[in-house]
Amino acid sequence: MGELSKRIITSFILIGFLILLFSYGNNYHYILTIYCISFASYYEWLRLTSQPILHIIPFLVFIAIIESTMLLNIPLFLSFYIFLILFLIFLTYFSRSYLQQQIQKHPILLGAILFSCFFILMINFYPSTNTLSQQPFLIDNKHYLIIFISLVSFIDMSAYFFGKIMGKNKINSTISPNKTYEGYLGSGVSTLISFILVANYFNFYWTILDIILLVFFIIASFYGDFLMSMIKRIFNAKDTGTLLPGHGGVLDRLDSYFTTLPIFYLWFLF
Repeated sequence: MGELSKRIITSFILIGFLILLFSYGNNYHYILTIYCISFASYYEWLRLTSQPILHIIPFLVFIAIIESTMLLNIPLFLSFYIFLILFLIFLTYFSRSYLQQQIQKHPILLGAILFSCFFILMINFYPSTNTLSQQPFLIDNKHYLIIFISLVSFIDMSAYFFGKIMGKNKINSTISPNKTYEGYLGSGVSTLISFILVANYFNFYWTILDIILLVFFIIASFYGDFLMSMIKRIFNAKDTGTLLPGHGGVLDRLDSYFTTLPIFYLWFLF
């Protein structure tokens, strides 16, 4: 079976699981799913960076404490998450060699911070099941989660599609030989057009601010993909794992979600 066939089959299985989760699952099923995703992500990260697997224990204890207590101020935490992503983008553009050195020196710290941020915001799509529900500015609607997943998936698939049929100019052949400017440009334009068409069809009132935030969302999605490719090259790995045939590991599938999640929260706070 070819890689494309495996990729398609795996995608349908994941879509089927999400449909079952959103249609028949409750908040606890959702929380369990996020815990499993966080566990698998950090486990793959430790293996990718050749770190002791036992380091996953303090990570799980930390997110369990945060999720079950009132230790977190969501707006402040969101600000930190956005600052972290912007800082990583800055280092990638202006001092990539320094960023690569720091990733090699402190992989556990970077992984723990990034995955903790992701877990905490993802868990609060369903805040009614934990004590963080008393915090302001939470996205308490699974429909927003469906929009989030759909947006990132569309950007990812359209970049893959346009890159395959139009891609000629590679962005960085050393870090990611399959990614092209044409793929990213086609994905960005098609995402913007699709958003406007869908919004108008459902009579969703949108403003120029929505378009600006969507542009930042698209850029963050591209960056997440590029960042994970760079990290894999640092540690001489093609994929982060083998759990998802045709896609690689969980991190290969979620790379863009890590960097777009804070933008999505910011978008729907306005």
